Amino acid sequence: MPERSSPTPEKFEEKFRESIRVGFNWDRFLAERWPIERVVLVSGHDLGRCFTPWYVGKGAEELSYDHPHAVPMSLSDVPKAFTILSDERKADITEKIDNLRGGPSPVRFIAPSYALPDDRYFVLDKNHRLSALALSGKPFEAELWNVRGPFEKECLLDLDFWLKDKGNESADE
Repeated sequence: MPERSSPTPEKFEEKFRESIRVGFNWDRFLAERWPIERVVLVSGHDLGRCFTPWYVGKGAEELSYDHPHAVPMSLSDVPKAFTILSDERKADITEKIDNLRGGPSPVRFIAPSYALPDDRYFVLDKNHRLSALALSGKPFEAELWNVRGPFEKECLLDLDFWLKDKGNESADE
């Protein structure tokens, strides 16, 4: 299979600007032209390296990204944590599972992500669809358009957890 070129920031913006709802710094992304790589996910192990913008606390409840006890949920956590998700989120994922099971195999689509340390990815959009993949058991080939931007909260608000993990007491300092 021939190597395809990396998407440009403009192509990324055209495809995802209207659907990404997390705190992504579009102005800086476009001005600095952060590189984008294509990453193909084909296994449960691959999904385990992808993190959603959904956070849980010690009491198995959903929390906001900036809560001091918030821990991001990976896509491999979704099957275990499905019952604690909001009713709206569960209904949307369940509908997507039904659609996937009735559709072609393997399942193929593109999702945007942001690079995290250790070959991990923060999913910027399509979290419900990727969660449905984790629960459906269907073969898949999901392609991430992975933005390799600076590892700073100013670039993506959800980096807060990982910046604290690197030893920063607060990502706001």
